[in-house]
Amino acid sequence: MKIHFILQLLLLFLSILFLSCTDEPSSLGITQIESDFIIVKTFDSSIDTIVQNSNYLKRVVPLGNSDWILVGRYQDIKASTLMKFVFGLPDTLREDVLDDSINVTDAWIDLRNRYVYTDTLAAMNFSVHKVNSLWSPLAFTIDSLPNLDYDVTDISSEFSIDDTSYSFDIDESLVLSWMKNSSDINVEENFGIYLEPTMSSTKVIGFQALTPISSQAAKLTVVIEKPGVYIDTISGFIAADVSLVDAPVPTLPSGIMGVQSGVTIKSRLSFDIDALPLGIVINKAELILTSDTINSIRGSSSNNSLLVYYLRSADSLNSEGSPVFLSLSNNKFSGDITTFVRTWVSRKQNYGLLIQPGNQLNGLDLFALKASDFSENAERPRLRVTYTIKKTL
Repeated sequence: MKIHFILQLLLLFLSILFLSCTDEPSSLGITQIESDFIIVKTFDSSIDTIVQNSNYLKRVVPLGNSDWILVGRYQDIKASTLMKFVFGLPDTLREDVLDDSINVTDAWIDLRNRYVYTDTLAAMNFSVHKVNSLWSPLAFTIDSLPNLDYDVTDISSEFSIDDTSYSFDIDESLVLSWMKNSSDINVEENFGIYLEPTMSSTKVIGFQALTPISSQAAKLTVVIEKPGVYIDTISGFIAADVSLVDAPVPTLPSGIMGVQSGVTIKSRLSFDIDALPLGIVINKAELILTSDTINSIRGSSSNNSLLVYYLRSADSLNSEGSPVFLSLSNNKFSGDITTFVRTWVSRKQNYGLLIQPGNQLNGLDLFALKASDFSENAERPRLRVTYTIKKTL
């Protein structure tokens, strides 16, 4: 009887406890729970006080992996090109070449237009010179040009120019020496040719370069004759090419920074994020750059994008990791740099960002951007960070 009574009291107690747990908490309880929650905040450099700095500078890089080879002049830019052709000759023809049984009666090179900077109607022509020294498309730059040995004599003639191509004849004896070199490297040398724009040129043309997938790279056609036996046409194959761009750092108005392909010009940008609270978690960080359309100069077939890199030191342009793509919309370049800002916060190191064209090797496009010292604060580079932080009482 006593045990039965105790069981009833226990069941009653559990029922009361269960009902009290299912009731909604009081307003006091809600306040206590909220004090332990995290909240989401946004930091915006266009609104909040923040120090930022930007500048632009030139860093020469090899252009051997570009999709285009550049030749021409525009204002204070001079673009020239090195190229080299080789032959794959059958054994019988190789023997005839080495025996001096073959004459080259005609030879010409075809170049396919892919890009123009800037006025398509402007004039552009060039001279062609025999090269006498070794060069590599993956290492040779405009800084290497003073060491290049080439003949001053122009070995080109009979130019044919239209909207899509340039064709010109080239000295037959030089081509025959290339054929001999392909037959026996100890007989002749083949260092290729150098294309230099004439002083009357006022535009730069990008011709299709040698790439793994290109079918319209430079073509060499050769007419050969074995007297009294046959006349035939063979092809030389482009083996290497590289553009050389001689240009100063562009002069831009105060408050404007720039990035330019081909030259190549890059911009550094840094934000002092010490204003962000300690112990936060970065949810998202977005970089927004405003284009200056007045001072930008674009060619045909432009790539309307930028890349931004994480800088790993204060005194160099060395970057780490993969770049972030900045796309253009409504005159703004923007992209997600959450990973970069998280790294700044976690490492407690911030050396800023490096900005360059979406393809720094192709063309000469100049992207002018509103800089950190632009007169209107709303147009300056903008860093917008969304973060979470524990709410305190």
